[in-house]
Amino acid sequence: MKNSPLNFFQDLFRQQLWVLLWVNWLMLLGLGSLFFISRVEAQVILGTTLGSAVLLLLLYARFGYEKILGLGHILWVPALIYLVMNLGETEAGLFRYYLLAVIISYGISLILDAYDVWIYFSRR
Repeated sequence: MKNSPLNFFQDLFRQQLWVLLWVNWLMLLGLGSLFFISRVEAQVILGTTLGSAVLLLLLYARFGYEKILGLGHILWVPALIYLVMNLGETEAGLFRYYLLAVIISYGISLILDAYDVWIYFSRR
């Protein structure tokens, strides 16, 4: 183990402000699923959030705060496919807006993550 996962947040707080705000937004969205936990979609979001957090910390322990951390969100790919496929069946209201926020935010994050991972491997 190269880095203690306990140091992840120290390294995170050294990043640019927009990165810190973006990560906090994503964490809030993931934990926001608890307000709708009786819904299967919310359970998928929570499970993906927790699984991604574990994967991200494992990657951090091995590689440190590097662009390869974008792989920590790979679990979002099947989750987003599931959420998009089921969005049409979701009635209008707060939960639908929440799902839209998750889909848009996680989609943007996956684009940024893919770019970061590409940069990481292109430097090797």
